[in-house]
Amino acid sequence: MPVLIDIEKEEKVGERDLEAGVPLILTKEQEGEVVFTSYISMNKDRADWQPEGEWLKEVTTDLAAGTRRQPRLTVPGIDGRPRPVSIDDGLIIGLKGTMSRVVGIMGGRSPMSMDEVDAFIDANPDEQIPTFQEWQFRIAYVKKTNGPEARANMLKSEDKKRTESQSDMFKAFAEMFKMGMAQQGGQEISPDAQAMLNMGIEKAGGGKKGT
Repeated sequence: MPVLIDIEKEEKVGERDLEAGVPLILTKEQEGEVVFTSYISMNKDRADWQPEGEWLKEVTTDLAAGTRRQPRLTVPGIDGRPRPVSIDDGLIIGLKGTMSRVVGIMGGRSPMSMDEVDAFIDANPDEQIPTFQEWQFRIAYVKKTNGPEARANMLKSEDKKRTESQSDMFKAFAEMFKMGMAQQGGQEISPDAQAMLNMGIEKAGGGKKGT
């Protein structure tokens, strides 16, 4: 079932530091809900690794993003209805995985318990069913950061850089125009200025250098 995260319920901390992350309050129900399940092959030739103990991971978006599954991690939307967590929410969600059981998996079927696997093999002695560790993930913590603000500042910074670059380009063109006019008026210009003018003409596609 989806877990609805209330981003306004912050834990009381000494100093509220959004860059480091402010922990949010979670209920026992939220911490107990399985939000993600992963399967690791028991065949060591197929599995790159097999986790031991607890499996910890962090996410910043809903786990069902890009799939047809229902959202697993949600926050209240503008209309008050739950929507999937996105990277713009600035949340860091810690997940703790524990191995729940070993299952058999065949194409087109739900995971089978080992009793079901044994019963199937008894009825189909020539069949082999691959076995997997089933890992269930629950929310361990949620931290709220200044992600949205930092993202907006980054966009503003990029816009500022682009504006400054365009301004520098216009100034350079204006300077080259002045030098070109001086050259047409018979005035001598310095070698550095002449080189700059030649470069500007070539980049503009004129293909001709000043003399």
